[in-house]
Amino acid sequence: MPDTSKDMLWKGRDLPPLDLPIEGFIDAVSNIDSGHGKRVGILSGVIADLAGINSFDRAQLKLAGEMHDTGKVMIPSDILYAPRALTLEEKEVIKKHPLLGIAVIQYYRQHFSQDVLDAVLMHHERWDGNGYGLGLKGEQIPLMTRVISLADTIDACHSRRKYKAPWTTSFIRELLEQECGTNFDPDLARICIDNLETILGALETPATAAAPPIIVAKPGWENP
Repeated sequence: MPDTSKDMLWKGRDLPPLDLPIEGFIDAVSNIDSGHGKRVGILSGVIADLAGINSFDRAQLKLAGEMHDTGKVMIPSDILYAPRALTLEEKEVIKKHPLLGIAVIQYYRQHFSQDVLDAVLMHHERWDGNGYGLGLKGEQIPLMTRVISLADTIDACHSRRKYKAPWTTSFIRELLEQECGTNFDPDLARICIDNLETILGALETPATAAAPPIIVAKPGWENP
């Protein structure tokens, strides 16, 4: 008999059932964009280890990475998975997802740590203050969220999306160089630049490691 429990039925579209088990909620949210949240959770731990950051609870860091895009459950699928560049109006819709994420968590009425809430709300803040969410800058952005922001960007570049092919390692490194000290914490960005192969290696399975690299013309950068 097929499993028809709510945690199997909710696929991360619209608001979750209030009696949804928390494991089902986390699983659905972390699988948005073909498991992007799961990979961000993994990469965040790798970056924190490389940076020698011992102040984080690693379980909370992983969970915060997995849940950072919670608000995207409220973004229409035709925008979230559009196989093309987004219009200006659609980009404005996407930019609502940090605040929507907090609203979804408040609606769901399960307890999540402040670290998780910070990641949901602040992962698109920029070191130079030109991001979105709250307009924070520099060390106003929590350290854990700064780590997750880098992991988010690295996985978004490394992954195939409907609108783009995976970036090569050299393109990802070039982006991090360009955004070091503007988008990203300069110290953390430098660690990622210097250890990019190690970071990306955390995502490799035998199947992906054996696949030929995809060479693409250098694209423009957006990580909505």
